[in-house]
Amino acid sequence: MELDILDKKILYELGINSRITYDELSKKIKSKKPVVAYRINQLIKNGVIWKFAPLISLKSLGYFGFKIYIRLKGLDNLKEEEMIRKMVADSRIVWVAKGVGSWDLLLGFFEKSMQEVAVLRNEIFQKYGRFIQDYSITFLEDGFLCNRDYLTNNSTDYRNEYSLTAISKEVEIEEIQKKILTLIKNDARYKVVDLANELKLDSRTIISKIKDLEKKKILQINTVFLNLNKIGRKLFKICIYFQEYEAESEAKVINYLKTIPELIHLIKSIGDWEMEAEIEYEDINDAYQLIKSLRNKFPDIIKKTDIVTITEELKLEFIPKII
Repeated sequence: MELDILDKKILYELGINSRITYDELSKKIKSKKPVVAYRINQLIKNGVIWKFAPLISLKSLGYFGFKIYIRLKGLDNLKEEEMIRKMVADSRIVWVAKGVGSWDLLLGFFEKSMQEVAVLRNEIFQKYGRFIQDYSITFLEDGFLCNRDYLTNNSTDYRNEYSLTAISKEVEIEEIQKKILTLIKNDARYKVVDLANELKLDSRTIISKIKDLEKKKILQINTVFLNLNKIGRKLFKICIYFQEYEAESEAKVINYLKTIPELIHLIKSIGDWEMEAEIEYEDINDAYQLIKSLRNKFPDIIKKTDIVTITEELKLEFIPKII
């Protein structure tokens, strides 16, 4: 689907706040409310909008994120699809993606202990070890989500960014708040009345519980996820290995990457590599040019890079199974 200027403005604003009302959005982009409502419905109908989802500070709930990247071998298409279906159905796995390049299968998890990490890894290898040629496990130190500045050609001197690990101190939340987070994890444009009916509570209680989650900065933002193939773009993941770790060097690379309008996700990792940049480009040659630029600009900092083209994201949830 070819996006016009109005579509791009709508998607940009939904990326900042996917709970924005039609009235608020129409005023912000200087359009008419019925037009905005129609355009959003068309973007959903045509598959451009995958889903609206909230982002939460997982560290504040005692979770840490980790990923397992896998290179496969000896799998025919039927067996691979069966394996992936089982992984998508596993509630402990929050991200499942297929890739081309350095890795074929990428999995994301949120757990509370290294013991749980070990259990998951061992289960995967017991079931599928004979099909795994190579793998890497990395842990999420910090993560930043940036809005899609390329949609509106906004200046990148300042990026709207949202930290996925904003709070280092663990906080307690009520059981009812856990249920609310679970219900809205794939629908950030939820209706309060629907939550109230589902949980058999009044709307004022629901609003109060959500405001408390926002006040504690557990509920960070509500954003939108897109089917990039529908708009002629692809997601490229660039894994960056450092020569050695220095905070100043890391900051230089981060600040440079933030000037790239197509950057949507930046992850500081603990594992084989130190950083991951997720970029939404139209062509892989743009990703290669960025890699070349990184190597030329930071020859004493960056040791090497890997690249993966994400061909399909089959599951993506920023909220783990917490009840």
